[in-house]
Amino acid sequence: MLTTEQKLLCALSHLGTFVGIPIIAPLIVLLASSDSYVKQQAKEALGFQLFLAIGAVVSAILTILLIGFLGFVVLGIIGLIFPIIAMVKIVDNQDYSYPISGSFVRKHF
Repeated sequence: MLTTEQKLLCALSHLGTFVGIPIIAPLIVLLASSDSYVKQQAKEALGFQLFLAIGAVVSAILTILLIGFLGFVVLGIIGLIFPIIAMVKIVDNQDYSYPISGSFVRKHF
């Protein structure tokens, strides 16, 4: 059972993109928290946000070939849906791992 503080910090990590600080919010939570579960969720959120940033750079480069615009649309949808799912799962006391970058983050960090 997660405490209210754990839920709040995890939600801040995952929903940092909606407040305008997508990479900074999980980084602050990662550095400020001493709880291992919160740190793991902050790492997942940070990895996901970095994945989106790298995808945005690749899409920006591919706009020369006109397929980058599709990449921006897909990244935008993914960037909206998955953090909301993560927050809902955390509030329901379920462990959440992003389907795209979660296994890599859990395995290597």
